[in-house]
Amino acid sequence: YKETNQQVLKNLDEIFSTTSPSANDEIGQEDALNIKKAAIALRGDLALLKANFEANELFFISEDVIFKTYMSSPELLLTYMKINPLDQNTAEQQ
Repeated sequence: YKETNQQVLKNLDEIFSTTSPSANDEIGQEDALNIKKAAIALRGDLALLKANFEANELFFISEDVIFKTYMSSPELLLTYMKINPLDQNTAEQQ
């Protein structure tokens, strides 16, 4: 049962995520847990599950592009901070 479960999670991880299994052929526990939670939440609907993971990947890709773009130039970063000011509590935590 455990082996079958690991294989299912590994397959899902490869289908829906850019993360790959580690050298010892086990996917990260956090990835596995997130896949399990998503599968339970979406009641095993693979189309919804796939859409959910694709949306998450697109979010991280776009976030990465924004980060790299603004971090490449101090002027752009200052402009970005003026456009998107952090509230006082968040700013203090940073």
